[in-house]
Parts: sequence; C-alpha cells; structure tokens
Amino acid sequence: MPIPPPYNLAWRISRPFLPLVLEYRVRNGKEDAARLDERFARYSHRDDLPEHPIWIHAVSVGETVAGVALIEAIRDAGETAPVLLTTNTVTAAARVAALPKSLGVTHLFQPLDHPGMVDAFLRRLTPRLAVFLESDFWPNLVTMTAAAGIPVAFVSSQLSDRAAARWQRQPQMAQALFGAADLVLAVDRLQADRLTTLGARPDSVRIGGSLKLPVTISAPDDKLVAMLRGAAGERRILLAASTHPGEEKVVIEAAEKLGEGWLTIIAPRHPDRGKGIQSICAAAGHEAGRRGTGEPASPGDRLYIVDTLGEMDSLFAVADIVFLGGSLVPVGGHNPVEPAAYGLPIVTGPHVFKNTAEFGALAAAGVVSDIDDSGSLASTAMALAGAPERLAKIGAAGRAHAHETGKRPANAASLCLDLMRGSAPTP
Repeated sequence: MPIPPPYNLAWRISRPFLPLVLEYRVRNGKEDAARLDERFARYSHRDDLPEHPIWIHAVSVGETVAGVALIEAIRDAGETAPVLLTTNTVTAAARVAALPKSLGVTHLFQPLDHPGMVDAFLRRLTPRLAVFLESDFWPNLVTMTAAAGIPVAFVSSQLSDRAAARWQRQPQMAQALFGAADLVLAVDRLQADRLTTLGARPDSVRIGGSLKLPVTISAPDDKLVAMLRGAAGERRILLAASTHPGEEKVVIEAAEKLGEGWLTIIAPRHPDRGKGIQSICAAAGHEAGRRGTGEPASPGDRLYIVDTLGEMDSLFAVADIVFLGGSLVPVGGHNPVEPAAYGLPIVTGPHVFKNTAEFGALAAAGVVSDIDDSGSLASTAMALAGAPERLAKIGAAGRAHAHETGKRPANAASLCLDLMRGSAPTP
C-alpha cells in the first residue's frame, strides 16, 4: 500500500524552507551546524562511510543505548559487517562518538523524510539490513527502504497511547508503514497487539522485550565518586536522574523537605539545561554548583547539578535512591533497568508510558515506588532510607531483573541476522 500523496506533497512544498528550519534548530542547540548536509543526504564531507552496512536507526540517547546493546550482540554472534547508526539528536551523536572503535560503528544524522533525500541516502549507503528501534517511524524512510528490497526490522518496538491514536487516524499511512516490516519485536503483548492492529503482519510479530537497558555497567569515575562522597559525608544521596523541565522545581522542594541529612544531585536529561537549573535553584534560595563548569560539590551544598554527558554510571554508584525523570511530566519515563542493575530503589512519577512493561515488572518486584509531588518524593525517600531490610530485597530484585533483560539483545540479534541472511525467523 503506497504512502498517501498529500504526505510527500507537503514535503515538496516545504523543501525551500527546510534550511531555515534547520538553522533555527542550530541556534537552539538541536542540530550540529557542521553536519547539516547529512539531513539532506549530502555526504561530500564524509570519506568514512561504510559499504552495505547493517543500518540501525535510533532517535535519541535512550534508543542509542538499545542500539549499542544490539550491536554488541551482533558482534558477539560473529557478524563482522560494518554498522551504520543514525540518530536525530546531538546528544545521541555524542554518545555514539564515545563508542570504542572495535565495534565498527559509523554515525550519521538521519536524513529528513523528504522522498528525494531518503532515496539519496539509500542509494549512497545501500544497507543490507535496516533496524528501526523503539517508536521513531518515518513513512518514507521505512517504506522506501522496504521497496528497495532491504529487509526491515522493528526492534524494541512500542507506541504510546497518543501515538497509536494518531496512527489510527491515518489508516492508509499506518498500513503502508507497519506492513513494510519483515520482523517486529514488540516490548510486550499489549504492544504486539497494537502494532498488529495498525498493520504489522501477524506472522512477523514477536515479543522481544525492551532493549533500553545497560549494555554494561561501566567503571565509575573514581575522582567524581570521591568528590561526591566527600561532599555528602554521612548524608544520604538522592539522585534525580534524567530530569526534564518542570521536574527540577519538584526535586528542589523535595530537597528542602528532606533537610540537612541529604545531598540531592540533579542530572538533567539534556546537559545544556544546567545553567537554567542553577537559576531555578538560586530563585529557591539555594546555591548549586555545576559539574559542567568545573565547580565541585562541597559539604555545605544541599543541591549539586551534574550537567555533563556519560557520567550516569558514576552517579548510580554513589546514589542511595534514584528519582527517575521524565515521569512527573508527560515524557513517558526513562529506562528503569539502568538504576535497577545497581540495586537502587527507584522512585517515579505517573508518566511511564514509554517503558510500561519494565516499570510494571519492577513495581511488582517492589523496586519501583510511585510519587506525584515533592511531598511524596521526600516522604518516600525517607521511608526507603529507614528500611534496610527492604533496601536489601530491592537491591536483589533489581539486579535479578536486570540480569534477565540482559538476555534480550542476543535474541534480537539472532532474529535480525537470520532475516538479513535470508532465513525466516521462527517463533
């Protein structure tokens, strides 16, 4: 079934304005000015592009974590083909840039979904397999890839209620897009049924779980850990991880309620927000140092901001309790398996629709506690800190769940490689 003509007509009409849109995004830190050509599938500035790669698309940091887990499993399976990892965000690009060269991964920014740009991308890269992670489904990118005879897999797939409703209002588009996949690995049964309803072929759909999990537990930065522990002293540490606008104020209010026996660390999802968060702290009457400017935490601090990339493992290593952001505002929640792997109790708001299966399983195991405001965040943190036996059970349950999820990438890699090599995946 073809993409409805109005979709591509809209892209062609908007073509003259796309450079202006991207320049605006550059000014707001959303694009890499030196790599805008990649959005238009122009690659004269790149002499390192792979031939016939396994192509994996991941929109942002969380999906990139899933992508790296899949890539490592592909390498563990003995596959040596080059890998192309496309992303949409500069933070995800930075994450890919930090990967070891031994993985054989090349990064590009995803081309815009203009049909001419997608065609140019596919002609230049000629992938041998296309893997789309999570929920970033672009109609031309998916359907033109399938039409070019490239096997298409949707892995760690899920849609929020809102996204599913939006696709249901476009049945022709949905049928064309979701019906193009040769393999669909949904995160759970609910998502499998949802994707089938939207047009995925029933014989292509499996349940594979979410791959948004820690690839490995990285060695912490000893200097950062020592600095934070020295600043905390005998105090407990509450880590507010991957926070979004609107959540920091709640965390600051909770820190006030927790009192002098706690150090609260705020690690925003997007580090470029560090200065703004520091201003929010100041408006509330608190001085808060920023790691991004080289300011260390000190014993007199109640709040500290870690506005840097790649240091979450070190923060998990020092935290006593984690509030996982993106959950008090309707972002959908972030990966709870990461802190669970450290045996940490997790506190979350109500908006976890992007990771429903993981939060549900961890809540059933007693690892996750629900809150909805600063008061419940503070009271939950204090209750957890005062229950050592409960903390021990939470730690064991979290680590056990993380261990089980660690088996998922190998299964996904096996099915994707079978698809690439022409074998029909078996249930």
